[in-house]
Amino acid sequence: MKDSLIICPNDTKINILKDLEKEKGLHHYHFMSKESYFEKYFFSFKVDALYYLMKKYHFQIDICKKYLNYLYLIEDDRSYKNTKLVFLQNLKRDLMNNKLLEFSTLKDYSEIKVFSYYHLDKWEEEALSYHVSFSNQTIHTPVYEFLTMEEEVNFLCIKILELVKRGVDYSKIIICNVSNDYYYIMNRIFSYYHIPIEIPFRNSIIGIPEVKEFLKTRDLEVITDSYLYDKVQSILEELSLLPKDSYFDEILYDRLKNTYYKNIKYKDSVKIKDVVSSSFSDDEYVFVVGFNQDKLPTIYKDIDYLLDSEKDEVLLYTTTYKNQREKELVINALSSIKNLTLSFKRKTPFQSFYPSSLIEELKLEVISFDDDNYSYSNLYNKIRLLEKLDDYYIFGEKRDGLELLYSTYQLPYQTYNNSYLKIDDDLFIKNIKSLSLSYTSIQSYHLCKFSYYLKYILKIDSYEEKFSSMIGNLFHFILSKFYFEDFDFSSLWDSFLLDKKICARDSILLIRIREECLKFLDILKEEYLLTGFNDSLEEQEIKLDFDFQIPVQFIGYVDKIMIDKRDDKTYYSVIDYKTGYVDTHLEPLKYGLNMQLPIYMFLIEKSNVLSNPIFSGVYYQNILFPYSSFDEKDDKKKYYLQGYSTDNIDVLSRFDSSYENSQMIRSLKYSEDKGFGTYSKILTENDVKSFVSYTEKIILNSISSILERDFSINPKVYDGENISCKFCGFRDICFRKDKNIMYLDKVDDLSFLGGE
Repeated sequence: MKDSLIICPNDTKINILKDLEKEKGLHHYHFMSKESYFEKYFFSFKVDALYYLMKKYHFQIDICKKYLNYLYLIEDDRSYKNTKLVFLQNLKRDLMNNKLLEFSTLKDYSEIKVFSYYHLDKWEEEALSYHVSFSNQTIHTPVYEFLTMEEEVNFLCIKILELVKRGVDYSKIIICNVSNDYYYIMNRIFSYYHIPIEIPFRNSIIGIPEVKEFLKTRDLEVITDSYLYDKVQSILEELSLLPKDSYFDEILYDRLKNTYYKNIKYKDSVKIKDVVSSSFSDDEYVFVVGFNQDKLPTIYKDIDYLLDSEKDEVLLYTTTYKNQREKELVINALSSIKNLTLSFKRKTPFQSFYPSSLIEELKLEVISFDDDNYSYSNLYNKIRLLEKLDDYYIFGEKRDGLELLYSTYQLPYQTYNNSYLKIDDDLFIKNIKSLSLSYTSIQSYHLCKFSYYLKYILKIDSYEEKFSSMIGNLFHFILSKFYFEDFDFSSLWDSFLLDKKICARDSILLIRIREECLKFLDILKEEYLLTGFNDSLEEQEIKLDFDFQIPVQFIGYVDKIMIDKRDDKTYYSVIDYKTGYVDTHLEPLKYGLNMQLPIYMFLIEKSNVLSNPIFSGVYYQNILFPYSSFDEKDDKKKYYLQGYSTDNIDVLSRFDSSYENSQMIRSLKYSEDKGFGTYSKILTENDVKSFVSYTEKIILNSISSILERDFSINPKVYDGENISCKFCGFRDICFRKDKNIMYLDKVDDLSFLGGE
């Protein structure tokens, strides 16, 4: 029996196997991808090699991958002149000396055949003993021209439906040269026409909530989807021997980011394929879209790690050669297709395009498509009518088809109801499954229920770390480690900023911010000498579970809880670091606003994070200030704690030994004969109980209201100021009306809490 090796992509393998089923004879075929072949022909990389390069040389993971792939080019004993090649050779020797490259023997085969690999570089062709070749052909197919991508995709749908009417199966219809920017428009417009299509969305599993939760907890059991579970488990097994450090985390994240969720497959659907590497039968109909300059053929640029001028010592083709070959490959591929339709667009909403240079070079006829009779999709016709009406009323442009569509469909144009319509109860519960709340989400709900709905239920608010928020996170990171015995400010500062992209202007500002951080650490040391609360919990997470029809959990993260344990009691003061304006007014609590300090009291009093907790104080502490304040001479007071203290002198004196004229707490004064000063903010034991009770009532009512799907548009105006819409990122979505606004009277006291 003869053994033959076929080197090809997986799709080609499937087609070859179908043909081999008809073949009879003593012949045994083996299949490999070119990547698998090179691993046996040259060597393969252990995952340890990636880890080794990252740790030893501090390369970014993508740079490590690039260097590893270049190592196939490098000959062990050759003397290179180019410094880049010398560097790669030393890198290869380093990996070999540390046994991080795996060498294997390639089995002898009676013959080796290569199929469907057309973009090989010179070293790949030599390793495969194969050279890409093609015959010189020409094309006579006309090219359809469209103004927009949407018009081009609509044309596709019309032509596909015409073919289906003639008895052509969807599976015999192929679309080629489909870049990612076509995916969304194709998915949308094909759905209007009810045309089944397999769009190869590359959805990384890193964005799936279960995988995000796994990254936080490292508990594989949080993943309930069996496909995801198996994928993540396989990655963990692959990385199981690596040390569990920051480099491991980077590699794990990279593996997850480059693992994709499976796409839906249909038995009879339109397929998307590559025009060059695919072969097409005479009964298939092929549409090539995006026949634009730089898109087809692809234009290579001289921007690789090894430039064209540096390729004379290695087996790499220059960009000039690759561009010429790419053009000939495209011509060869297109000329071999019997039923071919070409099209290009002039623009997308974000970019303008030119026709492919091959159109002029091959003297192809360019024609406009004007045969859309609007007879295939009522839904899409209505959408297009509204778009044409927008153009007419806003820009005064009367587009083709407007009169026909307007006389056919009666639509409620220029009418709008911005009211929130309640979600079905079963649908809501089925999709959210559980509810997680925090101070931030409760605040958002009471500022405007609709804003909460968009941000926390629909999750359409994307987080983008700005420089200011990054600095806040940096300070919190440093402060969370400050009380550790091995605290090393410089190392922590540098490690946090290691992978951050910071512009030159912000880098200069960081110098002053670093000084500010060191100054604040000195303030903390002085506070430590004044307080008798010598223990603390940093970045403490507190969770409370509630019993509703679905699991509900309230989660709080407390920057610092200073504690003093005596007998069976735990005296506590809460400190929350603030990077901006501090508002200590608790009166808006009546409306569910400014709840942060009361929520801290509630979490500590109702949880078991502290045994037998006794209130001492709850405070904000500024850690960053406007730049103008950097140069103030006497600026210690700006770091004073701002908030509320207990009226129990025994407890207060333990927390702040300077309480009579406090050097820790802003406005706190006390004397034996006059008591607390006018501006001292004091809470009695009953006050604390009232705050905890009222806060609990608001939280429970909020949970009930959320589960009742009450997400009406109701921004708040408090004391004459619109506090909801000012910084809301959804102002362009809600279209609020005056009737939606709730006007709240200013609260001047805490009588709403009840009691004396």
